[in-house]
Amino acid sequence: MQRNKPLMWGISSIHAIIMIIGLMFYMSIVYVMPDEILLIETMSMVKNTLFKAEDKPSKDRFLFINCSWEKDLTAKKDTNDFVIGNVDITNRKSVTKFLQTLNQNPDNHEYALIDIRFYDESEDDSLMEAEFAKVKNTIVSYHKGPGGVPKFPVVKVPLGLSDLQVQELNHEETILLKYHLIQGDSLKSTPLIMAENIHNEKIEEGFLFNKFRGNYILNGYILDYPIRPYDIFVKNDYMYLQLKEFLSLPPFLTEEYTKDRIIVLGDFEDRDIHKTIYGFMPGPLILVNAFLTLERGYNKITIGFFLFVFLCFTYISHKALTFQDPVTVFMGKFFDSDHFLVELLQDSLFYLVFFGLMSVVSYTLFNIHITVLVLSFYMYAVEQGLLFYKEWIEEKDQEKEKKEESNEVE
Repeated sequence: MQRNKPLMWGISSIHAIIMIIGLMFYMSIVYVMPDEILLIETMSMVKNTLFKAEDKPSKDRFLFINCSWEKDLTAKKDTNDFVIGNVDITNRKSVTKFLQTLNQNPDNHEYALIDIRFYDESEDDSLMEAEFAKVKNTIVSYHKGPGGVPKFPVVKVPLGLSDLQVQELNHEETILLKYHLIQGDSLKSTPLIMAENIHNEKIEEGFLFNKFRGNYILNGYILDYPIRPYDIFVKNDYMYLQLKEFLSLPPFLTEEYTKDRIIVLGDFEDRDIHKTIYGFMPGPLILVNAFLTLERGYNKITIGFFLFVFLCFTYISHKALTFQDPVTVFMGKFFDSDHFLVELLQDSLFYLVFFGLMSVVSYTLFNIHITVLVLSFYMYAVEQGLLFYKEWIEEKDQEKEKKEESNEVE
């Protein structure tokens, strides 16, 4: 079979399609092998930080408002509705004043994301709910509870799912790598709803891939971060205020600061902080970056991407089938075939380098990270299995030849 080149390339092509299906599945789940995180972090920082290849959003597009220190106490009840103490919540009166400010000029802002959990009742809820009923272009976060069941706020508000699917690194540390636009089969995330409302276009759900704004997109993808804490807290590129500061502004400044901006109100400094490939980042800012990656089409998949992946997978499959890749041939000229270095380069290390370079090219050209270790382990296992089968066939042939020779002698 190995001498039949068209057949070998045909089998390699079929195997490449199977690998693409497996890759799409792996990219759809939350998990990423921990040893791959360093490569993802390195590629992202080299491209976006060292080479400044990223396109920063306009400095006048966003207004970030921190409510971490706007606290109040409310009664905490158990499952039998019995008061067992007090719990601190975001001050409902402050949120109500914030909404009243927006409602004075309801068409002034582009959109408002309120990333606050309204899970505990307060005596000020009715007034806040009345203001929510009047506000325009606004979304409020909710989350899933135990068993993936949505846990809705105690007040009636426009909702978006703001769950951040983190991956556990050890018993004490987690990291957020991938983001899923639609979670639990049908729950639309806050960034997706924001993009739908701002661009007045709904996502088209498909059998294999969803479509948004004319592009086929990945539902789950490794997040990029056009806006990072450094841009807000160190460079001061984007307007950042405490909620108390915002509420104390005179009306003309309030109108100026909110004009055509996306306003993001949430916890930027206290509890809602998560580890990412760029270090620790506030939850509201992660939602904003998920919105930006969707809006900019960073998660779109193109024919060029699939062609690139198909050609790479076909080549690596042909290498595993024939054992005649250029590296194997080159190393065979300079080292004995039993040399440990040859074995190392021909096997696991070759695949790690190949898929590592493939991931670099994919991220550079298509903004999509491709897994390295899983593919390397898989192809190594395939090649070792084929080698074992080849050796087994050769042994059988040798035994057959010896048997025929002995019969001839007799």
